[in-house]
Amino acid sequence: MTNHMASRAFVVRAGLSLLVMAALGLYLGTRFRIGIDSQVHQCLPPYSVWLIDRHDRALVRGATYSFFAGDAMAPFFSPGQRVVKRLRGLPGEQVTVTSERTTVNGVTIGTGLALAATLHQPPEAFARQVTLPAAAVWMMGDTPDSFDARYWGPLPIVQIRGRAYALF
Repeated sequence: MTNHMASRAFVVRAGLSLLVMAALGLYLGTRFRIGIDSQVHQCLPPYSVWLIDRHDRALVRGATYSFFAGDAMAPFFSPGQRVVKRLRGLPGEQVTVTSERTTVNGVTIGTGLALAATLHQPPEAFARQVTLPAAAVWMMGDTPDSFDARYWGPLPIVQIRGRAYALF
C-alpha cells in the first residue's frame, strides 16, 4: 500500500509540475517574441536580435519599440512586417523635417535624408512640419540611412506591438 501511495503522490506532483510549466510557457509565449534584423545596413547597430515584450506599450522617449509596417513603408518593409525603431517624438510634439535635419520641438534628432535618391525623390519631397496627433508617434533609427518616419510620417500608436529590448 505504501508503494501505491508513493506512486500516486509522484503522479500528482509530476502533474502539478507539468501544469505549472505549461501555464508559464503559455504566459511567456504570449507575452514575448523574438525579432531578428537580417538587414545588411542596420538602423539600430550593432543589435540584430531583439526581445519584444508585447505587454509593455508605455511610451518612453528614446526607447525601442516593435510595430507592424503599414502600406506607406514600402518598398523597404512589407505591410504587416515587424519593424523595430526608436521612439523620438510623442503625441502633441512638433516635428520638422528638412533636407538638412529633423527636429522634435526644435531639438535635432537626425540629419539629412540619405534615402531620398534611392526612393527616386528629391529631399524636398519629404520636408514637412507636423504636430503629432494624439494617436501617433515619431519613430526613427539611429543611422542616417534608416528608412523611418522622415520618409513615411507619424506612426499610429495602434501599430505598436510592444517594447523591444536589444539582446545581441
